Amino acid sequence: MNNLQSTQVEALKAGLQGAVILPDDPAYEEARQVWNAMIDKHPAAIVRCATTRDVVHAVNFARDHVLPLAVRGGGHNIAGSALCDDGIVIDLSPMKATQINANARRGSVEGGATLADFDAATQAHGLAVPLGINSTTGIASLTLGGGFG
Repeated sequence: MNNLQSTQVEALKAGLQGAVILPDDPAYEEARQVWNAMIDKHPAAIVRCATTRDVVHAVNFARDHVLPLAVRGGGHNIAGSALCDDGIVIDLSPMKATQINANARRGSVEGGATLADFDAATQAHGLAVPLGINSTTGIASLTLGGGFG
């Protein structure tokens, strides 16, 4: 397992609004899980991003340190590509903001929003979206061709 050095961990944490979860953190085991329990990957660090700036920082860190990179959106992820071994996982699950413009019948979501988040926001305006069948699936995944959209 690729354990990050303390100086690397400090560089990763620097300037983040979100949290960095490492293998020795009590939250690590739960944070590395996806819906498909057959996926058992062990990232060197999980970055729980709170802002777009956090995402950019984590991507740059992985690139600069030549580490594998995975992005976790809603966490449903049947294929397991939302996790990686010995690399950085960008966890977007805290980023669930959903905005609906009812007049234009348009919505926008952050990368961690699930179908449940989007449904709740649209239903508040009397709207519905024929987007998927499982409320735990991420909107990003459905938009990019995963699941049944």
